[in-house]
Amino acid sequence: MSVLGPLERGRAEGKLALTAFEKISLEKLLDMEQEVATQLEAFQKEVKEKNWRIGYLDHLAKLSGEININNIEYQIMPWSILKGNYSIMIDIGMIFPTIKEIRLHQLTYSIQTDKMKYDGISVDFIKKEIIHINDVFWNWEEGMEKDPEKLLEASETLKVLKWLIEEKNYVLGRDYDLTKYKRICEIIEKSLEKIPISQADAGELPRPEGRGFRR
Repeated sequence: MSVLGPLERGRAEGKLALTAFEKISLEKLLDMEQEVATQLEAFQKEVKEKNWRIGYLDHLAKLSGEININNIEYQIMPWSILKGNYSIMIDIGMIFPTIKEIRLHQLTYSIQTDKMKYDGISVDFIKKEIIHINDVFWNWEEGMEKDPEKLLEASETLKVLKWLIEEKNYVLGRDYDLTKYKRICEIIEKSLEKIPISQADAGELPRPEGRGFRR
């Protein structure tokens, strides 16, 4: 195990930056971030105008602050005699952190159409990221197009995803691969092209027209 150096103990000076993630009232956060509030209102309105459902899921605030360290005693200590990691202990006394900034870090909503029965799509409005995709769509397998309910579910999911990605500039979250997404889109669109016009006109399934869908 390494031996602690001559600076094992001493006195520290400077500023210590702190970051925390907390659940603060969403109403207060939106009051502090009027631009986000305006954009969110417009987004919700646009979703509802399409006759889709949008529901709040969760949010998180990021707090940034600092502590002024002025000639405060510190001590570097090993975690254990078996590990090479160390921690530093500083007695800050009566000093309390100063909050420098409070921002919305995460704000998630679910989006569904009236015809989606199994699941929905979840987005992080702050990061403009799609964090959850309907499993019927994402786990699409050959032969599932023979099930009208699943094909309808997948086609409705595709409609929402195309709007989010192509019109609203959302990106897929880290759990979702873009190459797989494009492949599934192609498979489902080809399946929809085989739907008889009479069946589509009856409102059972959409038929693709170019990059969009006939409404």
